[in-house]
Amino acid sequence: MPPLSGRTVALLVVLGVVLAVAPALAAGFTLCGVSGCSGAGFGVSADPGTTRVLLVVAGLVAALPLAGYALRRRSGRLAAYALALAVATTLVSGLLIGADLRGCPRGVDSATCGAPG
Repeated sequence: MPPLSGRTVALLVVLGVVLAVAPALAAGFTLCGVSGCSGAGFGVSADPGTTRVLLVVAGLVAALPLAGYALRRRSGRLAAYALALAVATTLVSGLLIGADLRGCPRGVDSATCGAPG
């Protein structure tokens, strides 16, 4: 098997991150709904469960191209990088859309958001 190409790995990471934008944007929409995080007079309309699921999907989508390449190359090191990319993408996407670990907008308590606990 030919040696590992850093350029190929970088392109697969970029491809995965670009593909992860769609579920991250969907998570942002489920985070605050149509009226936004302020509620615009209607109250906060958040769906924390769906937000968390979509953030995890964003991480998985980001890691998928690199994980496929790792599987093809039978490289445990690349698989570990793919796993790290999935976790990092999930956390960074949550930070960028303004979600906390419960899937609620930051600064909104659980009762208002509808999240358990």
